[in-house]
Amino acid sequence: MTRAIVARAVVIGAGSWGAAIATALNRAGQQTMVLARRQESVDALAMGHCLQLPDSPPAAPIAATLDPACLDGAELIFVAVPVVANQASFMMIAERQKNRPLAVVSLCAKGIGKADDGSAMLLTDLASRLLPDLPLAVFSGPSFADEVFAGLPAALVAASDDLATANRIQDAFEGSNLRLYSNDDPVGVALAGAMKNVIAIAAGCAVGAGFGDNAKAAILTRGLAEIARFASLMGAKPDTIFGLAGVGDLALTCAGPHSRNMAFGMALGRGEAPPAKLAEGSRTVAQLAALAKAKGVDLPITNAVDNLVNHGQNLHAVVASLLARRAGAE
Repeated sequence: MTRAIVARAVVIGAGSWGAAIATALNRAGQQTMVLARRQESVDALAMGHCLQLPDSPPAAPIAATLDPACLDGAELIFVAVPVVANQASFMMIAERQKNRPLAVVSLCAKGIGKADDGSAMLLTDLASRLLPDLPLAVFSGPSFADEVFAGLPAALVAASDDLATANRIQDAFEGSNLRLYSNDDPVGVALAGAMKNVIAIAAGCAVGAGFGDNAKAAILTRGLAEIARFASLMGAKPDTIFGLAGVGDLALTCAGPHSRNMAFGMALGRGEAPPAKLAEGSRTVAQLAALAKAKGVDLPITNAVDNLVNHGQNLHAVVASLLARRAGAE
């Protein structure tokens, strides 16, 4: 049986991840448009290049525009902008999707958003509040943008409360370099994606400071325990944390400096200025720590990274405070 071709998929964001998603959709034969903010990005994509991936070989030309009218007839919308830009994207989608067939909106950023009162909020909750009538999904998993852009294989998750919604995203990538698994736990997928970036900064600090492989392994293991503990309280399913969106993405993000969050932590560990490239974990950690505090959950590694990144604490003092904690049962 021949699968239906999506009438139009729109990727909001012309950065590395947005361009990577667009190339995968193109490989699957989907009619895809990237909504960019700058004409330079539109021009680069038309030649198969991404400005944020200057060392990557060119892909096939990617259609792009600055006109949000491209959202009007979209059936699939991928929000692939940094966390801080998600709210504006949701509001734009809401305006363009009025009185139209419902588009599936996929959340591709990995972080914690803010409510209007400044309180921390999962992106799934923020999207549900601003797009109450649209089917939502979380699109996540272990994937470096440059490898996806180059056509290398990767396995990801499309998670939604409605399995038919997840399946629509899964079907859209059939025949591409991405293998999509459906999942019915969007909260767990979203939370794992946000938290693993913070754990990667901690692991990078250990590597940069020369604390050794034992320390890195301890951070990954206890970091995974933090993710699982908090995710359980938030209603996530354990299997999610031990799947692609949890263990898989954590392992990739902590593998080395190819990861922006790992590179950010390594620089901190060496006492250097962090790289200029965006490491979402550095922006997420304050919101994550605040959300955990509001929920009454103790996240020692997350709090340590927050103290280091946002409160000027010395790395060795932070490590000493972690080691001084009373050891408990695993």
